[in-house]
Amino acid sequence: MSDTVIIDFGKFEGPVFTGRPRGELLRKSLNVDGFDDNNILVEVKIPDSTYSISSSFILGLFGKSVVKAGSKQAFYNKYHFETNGLFREVIDSCVARALQDKNIFSS
Repeated sequence: MSDTVIIDFGKFEGPVFTGRPRGELLRKSLNVDGFDDNNILVEVKIPDSTYSISSSFILGLFGKSVVKAGSKQAFYNKYHFETNGLFREVIDSCVARALQDKNIFSS
């Protein structure tokens, strides 16, 4: 993979990130589908100033990317998360759910 893109939650309106529609909107505005279709690594920075991130927001933002990657390891090989343990647990559970319920992203 050649290029790297940084997604910094500190640059978005926060510190609370909730709702699948909001995650999907951010996905579209960042062109995350384009990252998935090309050789682009993604560094995701979630600063300590972030108060809350809901699973629905994460699924809206990254769910389709997880499904496209096909496995937890393949997703994490492309998407690297810099965050605290609590948000890492939320992200891990979302990755597992996306892989288990792939049909929720087929719209």
